[in-house]
Amino acid sequence: MISVVLVASEDLPGLAAQMSMLVPAAVDGLVKEVILVADGEPGVEALAEDSGARLVQASGDRLAAGVAVARGDWILTLRSAPALREGWREPVEKHLAGGAGAPAVLTVPGGLLSKLSPRLHGMLVRRLDWPAGGGDEKAVAKALKAKRLDY
Repeated sequence: MISVVLVASEDLPGLAAQMSMLVPAAVDGLVKEVILVADGEPGVEALAEDSGARLVQASGDRLAAGVAVARGDWILTLRSAPALREGWREPVEKHLAGGAGAPAVLTVPGGLLSKLSPRLHGMLVRRLDWPAGGGDEKAVAKALKAKRLDY
């Protein structure tokens, strides 16, 4: 099961949209928990309370703070934008079933240049493989030689 570590921003509609895309996966048991990591952004505490997400207040390496409290076997990191689109689950579930535990990056679909330079949407990494030193997603993905998952 996946722990989603969602880094908050002041874009509450974007956070809410991101979280709403996770609901079916939570109902089906794919997503075990959502950890919303904030640094005092207004309205985030109420959003976490209303949605049932666990709120972690942290500055600095917010991903590391979220990963540190995660309980799932896998971590999916996300930002508030762009929101997940329909179809995100299929490549993630296939990777979990047949990826032999390899880390992966989830890339944002669409756009003419997406094949050449896709935007990183999130990372899928086993919790135990997350580097102790943390770091941003691009550095972690490069260090772990993450596979690319397009959807």
